Amino acid sequence: MCGITGAVQLGGPPRAVLLPGTIRRMTEVVRHRGPDDFGTHVEPGVEFGARRLSIIDVAGGHQPLANEDGRVIAMQNGELYNHRAIRDSLVARGHQFRTACDTEVLPHLYEDDANSFETSLRGMFAVAVWDRRRRRATLVRDRLGIKPLYYAQVGDVLIFGSELKSLVASGLLTARIDRDAIDAYLALGFIPGPLTPFEGVRKLMPGERLVADSEGVRVSRYWSMPAPEEAPGRTVESWSSELLERLEQAVAMRLMSDVPLGALLSGGLDSSLIVALMARLSTDPIETFAVGFTEAGPASELRHARLVAEHLGTHHRELELSIHDTVDLAQLTFHLDEPVADLSALGFHALCGLASEHVSVALSGQGADEMLGGYERYRNARLIERFDRLPAALRRAAPVAGLVSPRLGRALAVLRESSPDARLMRMKRHLSPELQAALTLGRSHGSAATRAFAAASAGFDGSLVARAMYVDSQLGLVDDMLHYFDRASMAHSLEVRVPFLDHELVEFCATVPTDLKVRGGTTKYLLKTAARGLLPPEVVDRPKLGFFNPVVGRWFAAQANRSVRTFLLEGSPEIAEFVDVRQMRALVERHVASPTPATADPVLTLLMLEVWLRTYVESVRDASRAADTAVAVA
Repeated sequence: MCGITGAVQLGGPPRAVLLPGTIRRMTEVVRHRGPDDFGTHVEPGVEFGARRLSIIDVAGGHQPLANEDGRVIAMQNGELYNHRAIRDSLVARGHQFRTACDTEVLPHLYEDDANSFETSLRGMFAVAVWDRRRRRATLVRDRLGIKPLYYAQVGDVLIFGSELKSLVASGLLTARIDRDAIDAYLALGFIPGPLTPFEGVRKLMPGERLVADSEGVRVSRYWSMPAPEEAPGRTVESWSSELLERLEQAVAMRLMSDVPLGALLSGGLDSSLIVALMARLSTDPIETFAVGFTEAGPASELRHARLVAEHLGTHHRELELSIHDTVDLAQLTFHLDEPVADLSALGFHALCGLASEHVSVALSGQGADEMLGGYERYRNARLIERFDRLPAALRRAAPVAGLVSPRLGRALAVLRESSPDARLMRMKRHLSPELQAALTLGRSHGSAATRAFAAASAGFDGSLVARAMYVDSQLGLVDDMLHYFDRASMAHSLEVRVPFLDHELVEFCATVPTDLKVRGGTTKYLLKTAARGLLPPEVVDRPKLGFFNPVVGRWFAAQANRSVRTFLLEGSPEIAEFVDVRQMRALVERHVASPTPATADPVLTLLMLEVWLRTYVESVRDASRAADTAVAVA
């Protein structure tokens, strides 16, 4: 696992594309992604820089790596789980290798198939290749968006990097805030790609390749999230058996490592099943790690994680947090790169810190919910479909119930939306359209988020439940959960692997009937069927709880006189550029006085945006100055 960055001249006589020392600074600000090694490739017209976390061929895998004649240079952030099979095929065709590193297959594979080499790769990756003969750079992001890649064109130079801070450290960006991105963020609590917080900077999307040469910058798609195509005529037992077989194969591929490896164990179904399969494939006890809150009591994830660890005989370690712990939101935001209103990032950051003290690689259960129907909103989508089939008289009577129950009132707001995408977006929103419009004095309604939903569901013609999973797998999974998974883990130089997001397994899941994912009131029905016999029934049938859900209200109360007050209730907040401060403070004061789920998401969204606006760019500048000092000392 690594951090990559670089700059490419798009046309004209080749020249130096960056000022002296810039590529080193762009690379040093992501040292946390690769503390073990540093390498560059510099020539007129191109500069590549890589930080390396050594996982495969620890001694020999120095990046960037070239083919035999040095005409193709490549580097990557990620892991290629099928690199040995690719290597064998390339050797049979006459290619010669100098290392055992998975990255070295890239320049050779490109040499044979420059226009579609990425289709042979199975893994998580962000790849950069320089073709010296064609004077062409190719950037590729993995199919599911597990690894990030940012890019921007500044004049006739393309700059790119694994993290946004590398681009900021180049000194080439104006760092103007993208108002569409903020509009989308206020609605969703994250910024959907290809938007980023800065104008002119884009995320390469999952399954995309970018080519940069004298003809300019061109982006194309080599893989798309498969829309559900249910395969009929199979029994539940047949589906269950194949799902478990494919998942076990995905786990086995991700045990590839030359350094210590373990698993992040929440005690939920997904991570527990991953650990069960790891235990079945290993002769040694699995290293497992868990985190929970003292104040969660019986709902703490630690109790269930211990149960699984004892059942499977793992070597288990855990960390117990408190809602009263001091939280450095500025440091978290620096690592997240973008404002992300998801408190699970706090716990995951702490969990990765614990795991990194003992292992360099950990497997996780992320992705199962989106692929196999794990969220309550999928069950709600099924209820909405049933509501739509009720007689008109009953549907007209439903609004009366909304006067009795606020929860029903929120549900009815979903039902009143006119389109499937609008309904799904209403279920996902952090700020309702009405609240967003009120806070921004009518300037912002979430239209950028609406466009993102429309793009994710374009051409889809299926049930609301299937549509919800299809859209989630392209939006919230990528730009919320995988985003903080990558940044929080790499902040601790920990590589996290996600077997449920093996692209071949994802393609298989698209053929599973939706009724086997959400059956009646049961979510992840098929996965639960597959897990029986491998895990205790208490774990298989445990209701899904988000990491922070049991304590979120009390956490806000504990932080009311700390982060919330410091950033939102005192001084002159930067967020005043986007929201009306008077109305914002009234909302925050109401929440501090009487926290409710209805106000928690909006306050968190505003808090994380203010922290980002106030601290991020200056934190990157500080890191850049520290990098310059480190380089000078070296």
